[in-house]
Amino acid sequence: MSNAKALLGYGAFMLATASEAHQIWYEQLPGQPLALYYGEYDKNVLEVTPGGMDRFRQLQAWSMADRSAPLQLSLQRQAFMLAEQPSHEDSLLAQDLHYPMFDVHEGAKTLKAAWTPATRWVGDLRARSPELILDIVPTGVADAGRAQFRVFFAGKPLTGQEVMLETASGEVFKQRSDAAGNVSFELPWQGTYVVAVEYQDNSPGERLDPAGNPERFDVKRFSSTLSFHRQQGQAPLPRAPSQLPASEVARLKKSA
Repeated sequence: MSNAKALLGYGAFMLATASEAHQIWYEQLPGQPLALYYGEYDKNVLEVTPGGMDRFRQLQAWSMADRSAPLQLSLQRQAFMLAEQPSHEDSLLAQDLHYPMFDVHEGAKTLKAAWTPATRWVGDLRARSPELILDIVPTGVADAGRAQFRVFFAGKPLTGQEVMLETASGEVFKQRSDAAGNVSFELPWQGTYVVAVEYQDNSPGERLDPAGNPERFDVKRFSSTLSFHRQQGQAPLPRAPSQLPASEVARLKKSA
């Protein structure tokens, strides 16, 4: 059996167990600088190029410490590398307002969805103000083993929304935001955490593509993550086994 066919079989098996809820997030892998990734953090699914990483049409990143110019991103095999690394006090953001539209199925209906993936990285858990359309920020209420976060949509606290805390080992914890948009999570391990939330606006409308052409949509979907690293806590659990993204499975299928 060829290597491509062997990988394809493994990838198809892993794909069958994986959800399709993709996200973007900032992370500093061991021995590497902070970079921007696309895939599913808790399942260790990383999109690559050629493949899913090439779908972004207008991915923009910026620093809250210096908003005078966007951050320079360099597309590598499985990450967008940053030209400059942030300070510990900084907060980095990124989003793509022109990600290609796709079909979603709700019952017997097929809807055209406009999706906005977004992310934020913080060097510490000081209180921050919302900037993204769908944003998650620390409230400043944190200690060695627990922290509070607030979810915003269009600048207003988002209540009753499911929020997930994801770890690199594959642990996922869920909470619903309270009347103030707050959630609180235990942080028992050292390492990187990703707080994730999704939201759907069922109002149809129209947007302009990067060339200025109109694009109609039936629903607007948003996903946002907040990533941060904790030095305190128990030793981190082993990272979840790496899984192949659907785009890489499709590419291997063609080459098999």
